[in-house]
Amino acid sequence: MSVPSPAIPLRSWFVLIAVGVLIFLINIDYTAVNLTLVPISEEIDTDLSSLQWLLSAYVLVWAAFVIPAGRVADLYGRRTTLIGGLLLFMLGSALTGLGNSLEMLILGRVLQGLGAAIFSAPIWALIFTTASPEKQGFVMGVVLSFAGLGLATGPTLAGLIIEEANWRWIFYVNIPLGFIVIGILLLYAAKDVLPKVQEKIDYIGAFLLATGLCLAVFAINQIEVWGFKSMELWGLFLVSILILSLYTQRDRKQKIRMIPPHFFRNKSFMATITGVFFMAMTFSIVLVLMGLYLQNTLHYSSYETGLIFISLTISMGILSPIGGKMIDAFGTKVPMIFGALLTGGGVGLMSFLGTNSTLAHVVTAMFMVGTGLGTYFTACNTAMMRSVPQEDLNVASGIYMMFMMVGNTLSVVLATSFVVLFGRTYLFKNIINQGLVLSPEQHRDLVEIISKVEHTAAQLKDFPQDQVLSLLSWIDKAFVYGLSINMMFGTLFCLTAAGLTLWGLKNEKEPVSRGQAPHMAI
Repeated sequence: MSVPSPAIPLRSWFVLIAVGVLIFLINIDYTAVNLTLVPISEEIDTDLSSLQWLLSAYVLVWAAFVIPAGRVADLYGRRTTLIGGLLLFMLGSALTGLGNSLEMLILGRVLQGLGAAIFSAPIWALIFTTASPEKQGFVMGVVLSFAGLGLATGPTLAGLIIEEANWRWIFYVNIPLGFIVIGILLLYAAKDVLPKVQEKIDYIGAFLLATGLCLAVFAINQIEVWGFKSMELWGLFLVSILILSLYTQRDRKQKIRMIPPHFFRNKSFMATITGVFFMAMTFSIVLVLMGLYLQNTLHYSSYETGLIFISLTISMGILSPIGGKMIDAFGTKVPMIFGALLTGGGVGLMSFLGTNSTLAHVVTAMFMVGTGLGTYFTACNTAMMRSVPQEDLNVASGIYMMFMMVGNTLSVVLATSFVVLFGRTYLFKNIINQGLVLSPEQHRDLVEIISKVEHTAAQLKDFPQDQVLSLLSWIDKAFVYGLSINMMFGTLFCLTAAGLTLWGLKNEKEPVSRGQAPHMAI
């Protein structure tokens, strides 16, 4: 006769909901900033290319400092580190909201990214230790449902705030919600139990690691701008490798290493961080290219596109707790494989999209992807936490977040580049077959149009009028061809993640595994 698992205490529910609100807030903030670029450019009188740093600076700093932040949590405790990072994030939000120059706005976003790095390192460990092992999958699913709901409602809420108030309130709203989260954590989260022997952080090593990672992520971000053959690109990659090599040499001499070397011998941990890297790449491919496809090929408005995307994000949010229950019943291996294969099936379905595909085709594929991702991410987060000892949870979470963010960043660059690369080949093959002769300027214009949000006749003003309709049709077909190739890569990424799960995770019968964190009373 099985013993019923203990119920989750009310105090734990307060902590879970507070952390869920924080994750909800982060996802709204992440999606909403894209909508602020135009109104900010009108108010502050700067160009949109410069304002892209509001997105890049946030991601670069977050990715660079999330691993060192794990050691900060080891030294000062999870709750203290989370609250400190949140306060810094709120300060950055206030500074961005008050910003009246590009420099002030970027500084605010840098502080937001640094704060997010500091509090995101211990956040998963805090969630994981709020419930007994039998309930860990469920609570992870509940919290991740806030992420999906944040992605689903972010653009809509951002549009409403911009229309009814001002773009600055997208950042100001973080402040009162942040204070509510801090109040709940102070009242209900367990006090930090610090190690008796305090080990100092190697700040020079942390600086070298953060700088090397920042330069590497920045180089990835610049691939599309500079091109693969750029000397600046490869020079920056070389500098980042040299700095990371210096960090490695220094870290080997430290008593407490920033990244414990036994992580790389841990098959389960390596399977989760590489698996989430590939699934994050797939997620970004879908987000970027399906948004372009719905608007520039099927000609839906931005508002209609946002509504269609709810079929993906809402399934991630609502069904994440179901994925959590699967973990509690079957362990993490089965839900991870199921989620990866279901996502791969949905992305594979997207590879068959055409220039006149039905809405049912699109929504079905997106719902499959959302359901699969929600199941996979919930299980993978839990598997990562169960794969390492409790004392390594904070650093493990930082490494996990780093792999996820690099996967997202790299995917955006490669997806748009591959659309242009494969689409261009398809387009000019058709043009040659039709016997059309193009000038160098016309050739360049067609390449640029493929990756634009809209394909219009006005973009072809330098072409003969009798060719415009045919060219628009070929451009749409070229974009769809490039999208199909990308989705095939996405399917391959999902199969790779499933294979990594089979390789690295043992066949769990029980949710408890050696080395996982014990339940912490709250």
